[in-house]
Amino acid sequence: MLLSRMSKMTSLTARLRMALCCASICFCAAEVSAQPAKPSPAAATSATVNNIDVHPSAGGLTIAITTSDPVVPTSSRASNPDRLIFDFHGCELKGANRHIPVSRGPVKELRASLFSAHPAVTRIVVDSTEPLTFNLKPSANGIVLIEISFSNSDTASTAPKSKSSDTEKNAAVSTTPPQPAPEPEIKTKPNRESQQQPESQKQSEPKPVAPPSTTAAPGAYKLMEQAKALKLEDLQPLEEKAQAGDPESQTLLALAYHVGGLLKKDDVEASHLLQKAAARGYMAAEESLGIFAETGIGLDHPAPADALNWYKKAAQQGSLDAATDIALVYANGKGVPRDPAQAVVWFRRAAEGGDASAQYNLALMYERGEGLPRDYQEAVRWFTAAADQNLVPPLLALAEISIQPPSPTLPTDVNKAVQYYQRAANLGSAVAEVALGTIYSKGMQGKVDYAQAAGWYTKAAEKGEPDGQFAIGVSYALGHGVPVDYAQARRWLAAAADQGQVEAQYDLAIICEQGNGAPPDREQAAHYYQMAADQGMAKAQYRYGLMLAKGSTGSDRIAAYKWLTLAQNSIKESSPALNDLKKSMNAQEIVQGEQDVTNWRADHRSNKH
Repeated sequence: MLLSRMSKMTSLTARLRMALCCASICFCAAEVSAQPAKPSPAAATSATVNNIDVHPSAGGLTIAITTSDPVVPTSSRASNPDRLIFDFHGCELKGANRHIPVSRGPVKELRASLFSAHPAVTRIVVDSTEPLTFNLKPSANGIVLIEISFSNSDTASTAPKSKSSDTEKNAAVSTTPPQPAPEPEIKTKPNRESQQQPESQKQSEPKPVAPPSTTAAPGAYKLMEQAKALKLEDLQPLEEKAQAGDPESQTLLALAYHVGGLLKKDDVEASHLLQKAAARGYMAAEESLGIFAETGIGLDHPAPADALNWYKKAAQQGSLDAATDIALVYANGKGVPRDPAQAVVWFRRAAEGGDASAQYNLALMYERGEGLPRDYQEAVRWFTAAADQNLVPPLLALAEISIQPPSPTLPTDVNKAVQYYQRAANLGSAVAEVALGTIYSKGMQGKVDYAQAAGWYTKAAEKGEPDGQFAIGVSYALGHGVPVDYAQARRWLAAAADQGQVEAQYDLAIICEQGNGAPPDREQAAHYYQMAADQGMAKAQYRYGLMLAKGSTGSDRIAAYKWLTLAQNSIKESSPALNDLKKSMNAQEIVQGEQDVTNWRADHRSNKH
């Protein structure tokens, strides 16, 4: 995981879902009418993904993607299940969504679908049973090669220390298994423009975020931005000034070594230069050394006590960044005794200085009663102060509080929540757009307005927000605010499903099984049922078990036994179906089925739907 001074655009999805649980989207098989699909025009785009070919190679496989124009895709990983994700920005997928069986080594399947319509993004997902090593090779002739190795060497590196307490800057630690992480790096603290963009990474609870420095001298994050923007002609004068003993130049050059853009990455040299600048009392160097020590950059291991000392030196010079970092060290209790009261002291210091993100952090402490008595009125006051500076997380927090007040002293006010969500949406928050869609679709202001809901869902979907993609997919399937169009429903549900949205996986499986708007496709239905079932959704486990129970092989029966057994505590129909299945199974198959149930439960203790 990249070392981040933690963006102000903290994801509040879990908080939002808690507030809107009574207004969640529900999509059942019986609600899908069997109307024919209506064609929808493809979005105009300058490029297309034309062909996708998979070829075996020594120790792995190669995927060749042909595009109409040269494109460099972005890549990411996801887990539970493991998969590689490649996004081709500005590219429409030519033809229908694709599912290419692979079954080579840990790679099971390759899927291609339209992830976003405006702007166009085609997503290619490689499903596997374990983390994969890959090498991405774009070319000027419109062919992108993805070379996948079945070696797990890339997952062996140790990830940097994660900030996992309830008062971290981002979100609570996810219950999913840890993913492989690259070498730690200082991530440039976002500017106001980047703070106003929606986050796609959602986690379980918001955490405090770091404020920008208000001192006259540039802080570590400002210099990091400059280091990443350095040009070749800047290096020689920068090195000359650093050699002459200028602490700002020494710090900037150190961060250039850390970034590894123009210069070869060298964190040891970076630390050496920072020490020189810090010896002259240069604040940004002290901040940077604190970050290096906290995450172990250039060291054998993290040194949180040293980090705390460096942060305090910078804070004494007026750095609000450092003040917040100190608060986080105390709040997390990693390497030093956890001390929420001290965290509050440092958060308050920056908050009272007028820093919006520190105000947000302090509001969270009041809301949770950490380090001081719980006080919802004070929490609202600090959330409001931060929201008045146009930060998205406090706007979302205030909207949630307006819908579902945590205290009887606070009034319920859906109209005020809408105002907060609209402000957050105007700042680019896809989370707020989904929330607005839900409010209108459920008539939470006294009147259902599917057209308004569909408009907000579409905006979120086009940003790649999976809940928005799921919601507009359902809207097209049911004709809520838009014409019934199963082609569009499948497209958006597939985009959400490929991001792990479990309800989208289930609903898409139903559409494929029933053949709404297209011939029934049991293979695709089974694929999406399995994805949802493996996330612990009982109704998907039941329906997938029913499909497998109709199979003719022993392995089908064993798998059906597993899924029906897992579903029977939640789906009453599973027990009679399981009893019927047992009649066709021998004792050895039942024993294997029971073992598979035990193994699955051991691997999925934290996944419950």
